[in-house]
Amino acid sequence: MNGFEKRSAQKKHAILKAAAEIMNGPEGSKALTIDKVTAATNISKATIFKYFQSKDNLIKMVFKNFMAEMAYDAEKTLQEKRSFPDTFTALTQLKINRLDHVSQQFYLDLMAYYSQTEDKELAEFMNGYAKKSNETLLTLFQQGRKEGFIDPKYTDEFLFIYTESMIAGIAEPAIYTRALPYIAQWSEVLLKGLAPEK
Repeated sequence: MNGFEKRSAQKKHAILKAAAEIMNGPEGSKALTIDKVTAATNISKATIFKYFQSKDNLIKMVFKNFMAEMAYDAEKTLQEKRSFPDTFTALTQLKINRLDHVSQQFYLDLMAYYSQTEDKELAEFMNGYAKKSNETLLTLFQQGRKEGFIDPKYTDEFLFIYTESMIAGIAEPAIYTRALPYIAQWSEVLLKGLAPEK
């Protein structure tokens, strides 16, 4: 990477960081304006539009960046080769910690973007993210069965639904703030429910 490319990468990072901070408030993405990003970064409007083309595209890139960082952290956790219970607890803690650092409106806006299908590029990215998440869960389920922590009678389909519904529930802003001190216990109770009968 030459000097020009390095400066461009630094500016893009600064713009995304500033935009994410502006969006991470009570108004969510509605609060974002290019003027605010310019004021926060001292980067001209022309440069911001050169890199991101539009405010909507900047919002999209903030969400993509957020999701990509979550995926990267999950992959790093898997590579640590911990036991199934420790890996499951670590991945759960990772997701809760991420969500604990964003506002309720940021999360709601993210979910709205996640579920839309009009933007083909974004839909493709989200489908790829969902596919990768499912592959991660599948690997985790296989590890759990192999180590004797998951009863073989539970199918992958059931485990996907079970895990996602529990995570979706605990990710609710009214719940996860209360649940944070109990992540280890929550994971333990969840895993005991999947364990083979003795």
